[in-house]
Amino acid sequence: MADDVTDDFVAPQDREGKVIEPLDLSGRPFTARGIMDWVDCPMKFLLSHFVGRAESRRFIGGPAALHQAVRDALVDCYRLGGPGQVGSEELMGMFEEHWDGSLCADSLEEERLHREGVKMLGGYHSRQSERQVEVVAADERLEVELGGHPFVAVADVVLRERDGGVNALRFLTTRKPPGATDVVEGPGWGLLFEAVRQRWPGEDVSVTMYSLRRQGGHRVRYEQKDLDRLIRRLTRAGDRIRVATKFPARTGMHCRWCRARGRCPALQ
Repeated sequence: MADDVTDDFVAPQDREGKVIEPLDLSGRPFTARGIMDWVDCPMKFLLSHFVGRAESRRFIGGPAALHQAVRDALVDCYRLGGPGQVGSEELMGMFEEHWDGSLCADSLEEERLHREGVKMLGGYHSRQSERQVEVVAADERLEVELGGHPFVAVADVVLRERDGGVNALRFLTTRKPPGATDVVEGPGWGLLFEAVRQRWPGEDVSVTMYSLRRQGGHRVRYEQKDLDRLIRRLTRAGDRIRVATKFPARTGMHCRWCRARGRCPALQ
């Protein structure tokens, strides 16, 4: 996300000097994803607030359906204590409960993605089943106020690691997961780290991106100066959004996967 905002700004005014009222977002908390949507395309950010689940299903696609099913299966697993307490067959049953093949483009994609989901979960279980962990939370919604704005981040699972630290994990199923540098520089990971730190003050906090395709991850702790820089990027963007009265559409490659494309005037 480009750091293209500055500290000083004024509310927009019309030709008569009257302040133009911004969009009423009813105090909804920002997410890092929403902020990045706004940077990519303000229209996408705006329309995402009005797109329901039924409408967005057409643009979710098979890979996103795969991720959701795998992620939900692991969340269910950790609610029962983790792979050390849940057998592999039980984990696969959880995956089947969450799998929605109707979101795939055709039967071939459905079969391929289902097979990939089984492989990822099988590999994860075989690696983690001997590891005893303390599950602190699963599917944890973390709300925090930053720069006068409410933000929210979600951890797939929060574990107490052997070193005593509190580690918030997110599972990824993408073919090209972010590298360690991408995680360190990603404002979404910084937001999660800050939210976890505020939820568990005084703890040794870290965040981990775990790639289920590669069966490995990057565990990150932030220096304060680096964290401040990432949070500043998010809050400055939040400042702009709260006073914005125009949300232009910026077309590009991201339009192909936009969940709000059915409503976008630029794509009609």
